[in-house]
Amino acid sequence: MSRTVRVAALVVVAAQWLVWASTAAARSERQGAAKPWRLATDDTEIVFSAKGGTPLLEAMRLTGRQRNWLSSPLKESLMKSVAVDGAVKELNWRFEGADLDAKGEQLDLHYSNSSPKLSLDSVWRARPGHGPAEHWLTITNDSGHTITVTQQESLALTDLTVPAKESAHAWWINRGGSNASREGGTFTVTVDPDFNQILVSDPTDGSSPVPWMAVQVGEDEGLYVGWEFSGIGTIHAKTTSTDPTRFEMRVGVAADFKTDIAAGATFLAPPAFVGCYRGDIDDGSYTLHRFILEKLLPPLPPDQPYPTLAYNLYLDVGGNKASESEVISSAALCKLLGFETFVPDAMWYPKDGDWRWDPTRFPRGEGPIEQYTHQKGMQLGLWVAWTHGGDSSDPGALNIFRHPDWATEKLKPDWKPEDINWSTLIDLGFDPARDWATKEVARIIGDYHLDYLKHDYTPIVTQCVQTNHRHRYGVDLSYWSTLGYYHVMEAAKQRYPNLVLEGCSGGGHIKDFGYIKRVHYIVTTDTLSALPDRQSIYDSTFAFPPAVLMAYTYENFYNKDSDRPRPFLWRSAMMSAWQIDPTHSSNWSPEDVAGARRATEIYKSWIRPMLKDLQVHHILPRPDDLHWDGMFYWSPGLKRGTLYIFRPNNDQATQRVRLKGLAADARYRVRAEDGSVPEQVCSGNDLMKRGLKIGLPQKYSSDLIYLEQSK
Repeated sequence: MSRTVRVAALVVVAAQWLVWASTAAARSERQGAAKPWRLATDDTEIVFSAKGGTPLLEAMRLTGRQRNWLSSPLKESLMKSVAVDGAVKELNWRFEGADLDAKGEQLDLHYSNSSPKLSLDSVWRARPGHGPAEHWLTITNDSGHTITVTQQESLALTDLTVPAKESAHAWWINRGGSNASREGGTFTVTVDPDFNQILVSDPTDGSSPVPWMAVQVGEDEGLYVGWEFSGIGTIHAKTTSTDPTRFEMRVGVAADFKTDIAAGATFLAPPAFVGCYRGDIDDGSYTLHRFILEKLLPPLPPDQPYPTLAYNLYLDVGGNKASESEVISSAALCKLLGFETFVPDAMWYPKDGDWRWDPTRFPRGEGPIEQYTHQKGMQLGLWVAWTHGGDSSDPGALNIFRHPDWATEKLKPDWKPEDINWSTLIDLGFDPARDWATKEVARIIGDYHLDYLKHDYTPIVTQCVQTNHRHRYGVDLSYWSTLGYYHVMEAAKQRYPNLVLEGCSGGGHIKDFGYIKRVHYIVTTDTLSALPDRQSIYDSTFAFPPAVLMAYTYENFYNKDSDRPRPFLWRSAMMSAWQIDPTHSSNWSPEDVAGARRATEIYKSWIRPMLKDLQVHHILPRPDDLHWDGMFYWSPGLKRGTLYIFRPNNDQATQRVRLKGLAADARYRVRAEDGSVPEQVCSGNDLMKRGLKIGLPQKYSSDLIYLEQSK
């Protein structure tokens, strides 16, 4: 062989070796042999490795800290079996490698099962900024047959630990949908050897828990988990031995879940999250609030303030008998009081399912109302319950007799809607019903020139008698109904990117982290009264930022003492997004009108700018209508805060309140809207240790106390 040939051969061999080596290196990197994979937010760090062909979660900790929440490395908890043609098949997942995106924010772990042929992706994501790491899974059915999948948890942290000699407490909240006084609540229990708590999230149960739980260790650190889905699911947390320092937390669909997945289709185990934090429970809530506002909340119109000040027309000026001129008079009051979005509620249409402006009361349709609202510089909203069917004969209406297979119940031939707003429901998990809803919602938005859409009870169903829908086993109904609902909402937002969406759902029945990815506001409770509003905001702000929680106010409807059209009522809703809902505005005195206008001025100039980045401090116990209550909000960016303070039905004229979250050595200017404390300058240490002595002269009085950090 000549020297030239030998050199050429060596070049070929070298080139082949380089190709092989680079491929092997890529394979080695993908399988994690080279180095661990690390994902981190500002608060939460997770570390994976691949050992023996198996990915392991090695560490989960507060970013920048050493203490690991895991007692030992965790192997992923993957679906154990499926059924094919009725025969149960045990699954044997093989790890096929991993991909880490260029930004180092998302790690995809790939698995396969040979018989039946399935592929599984386990996805972990940690995005920059405050907040948790997320996890979800997809299973693609490549078997050529329909399969029945079983439970696949979204998150399974099975070997968590707290430091010895440290006390730990689990926290959770109920959503308080219909009435926060009866259905809400903030709960905490000790993590002891008997700790075993199951939270069942239900989108039709206003008293069910929000899918969130935090474990607070002492006063220095904690961990929380949550679920980004609106269907029925569970968070199950328990100690795993007689040693209370060892526990587990599992998040996802219920243990008895199963559903059918067609050949070629993909099943989603919805996203869950886990977050670590330093400090107390309020500090942990702040990191979650930032995540919601920055990562989950849908994009907002660039030219609209957030939260908007909304004016709701329901009972005022005749309710569902109101005429065009009366609706316009309400829009005029909306403008006079300083509100920005005018929302006709469940009073504008003739029948459920017939989403036209009532041709009898509004012969010119929405035109004059829409034109007046927009000419006055306001946004136009509308209430619609587009999953409700009725018996309207209008060709465009959802007459349930035309589509009996869409309904969740079997209807008798003589069926009549029981009442306006509460008719029979359709199942959005059924594709024809979902597709109709997608088109109808788009029509309503476009035809009526809406800036704001409020949808109500209930787009997600948990009971259905049909056998031709996608659900097959009862336990999977809410899963498919949720995905159908999400499809409608995402299509509306995609078509109308500047649309603002309010999720009512019977007033806070749906309150979760999947919901807030599809709406800009979640109604916090459906009893529009001072006490339930404050109770709901107290509870819900452990998980949600105040800006996304929409609180309503009915004056002189529930409680003649607390619900007069005066500051006590308005301030009970001004701690969050606020939607005034007058009931008898014609009876308001000039003082009432002036007081409401002052409230909107304060909201726009002082409160709303802080709601964009707000630390919420639960400084007094949950409101009970007897003891003084209040909350302290602090904006770290603006370096100013508000103490909301309420004296309800008691004889105690003064209360000393200690604040939280201030810099001990900083100086703060203190003043009060109504003079409950003298104007003064105090140190942060004094405000947190000694507090403010506040005087309110009568029952059902309140004040807003403003703090500004001195430069």
